[in-house]
Amino acid sequence: MNALRPLICLLAPLLCVGVLVGCAASQVDPAKTEIAVRFDVAEKTRTPIRSVSCPSGVEVIAGARFTCTVTSRDGVEALAEIEILNDDADLKIVGLTNP
Repeated sequence: MNALRPLICLLAPLLCVGVLVGCAASQVDPAKTEIAVRFDVAEKTRTPIRSVSCPSGVEVIAGARFTCTVTSRDGVEALAEIEILNDDADLKIVGLTNP
């Protein structure tokens, strides 16, 4: 069974409160975002996370969204939708879904 599916359904609304802190830049730092997403998803779902992969080259534009791939320790993948909140590259997870 997909280990993240029940957790995603129950906890996806709670993930919206997790804010990731960025810094003033023209592009989102994928390494910092991956660390923050890993921590937030693991904490909110209580699921061990093997890896997170976020795209590079994402321009900082308030309101823009992008996705990161989250893989649990048992190999189950989910997509974390991230929204850029402002020009300082502050981010928040707005959704977590199975691909």
